[in-house]
Amino acid sequence: MILLTSLAFAGVPTHSAMEGASWNHLSDRNHDDAGTVKVFNATVSDVSCFKAVAETGDADGKTMLDVVVDVVGSKKWSSAGVTQAEVLGRSGNTITYMQYLDVPGWTMSSDRFWFLTSEITDGAGTRSLKWNRIDPSGPYAQRYKDFAAANPNAVEPPINVGGWYFRDNGGTVEITYLICTDAGGSIPYAIQNAATKKTLPDTVGDVVREAKRRLGKE
Repeated sequence: MILLTSLAFAGVPTHSAMEGASWNHLSDRNHDDAGTVKVFNATVSDVSCFKAVAETGDADGKTMLDVVVDVVGSKKWSSAGVTQAEVLGRSGNTITYMQYLDVPGWTMSSDRFWFLTSEITDGAGTRSLKWNRIDPSGPYAQRYKDFAAANPNAVEPPINVGGWYFRDNGGTVEITYLICTDAGGSIPYAIQNAATKKTLPDTVGDVVREAKRRLGKE
C-alpha cells in the first residue's frame, strides 16, 4: 500500500485526528436513495469539520468505492456541479486528480477547484478513499499553475481533507463521509458551514444512487 504524505501546513487536520474526533450530532435527514443521513460536526485543528453517516442495503461497499474513485464520471453522477474532472496520475493505491465546481451565480460566490491526492483502501469488510490537497510545487506543479492561470476567478479551498468509508455491517453497508474544509474566498464561515450541513445528505445520496444504477437497481 502506498501511503500519502500529509502536507505540512499548520492547522490542517490529519485523517487520524478526524477519525478520532468527538462529533456532535446536528441533524437527521431522510434521503430517497441513502435513507436516514445523520450529520455531525466537530472542530479539528481549529477547522470546522463535518461527518455524514448512513446505512444502506441497496448497494455494496465495493461498488460504492468504485463510484467515488470514478473521478471523471463525477461529472455525470454528482449533483454538486462538477463540470471538469481529470485524473492526473495513478500509482498503486494512490490517485491524483483535479475537479472544477461550477457554483451557481445566485450564490454570489466564485467557482471552486481542487487538486487532490487520494489513498484507496479496498480490504475485506472495510473500504475507504481518503484525500488531501496536493503540494502545488510538487510533480503536478505546471498543470496546477496552468489551470489556475486559465481560471483566475475560481478559488481553491486552502484546506481540503476528507474521506469516504464503507464498512460491511451484516447485510448492510455503513457509509461515512468526512470533510474538513475552508472554502476560501470571501464566504463567511457561518454560511460555509450551513451550506455544508445542507448538502452532505445529497453528497451521500449521489453515491448510493449511482451504485444502485450500476447494480441495475435504479
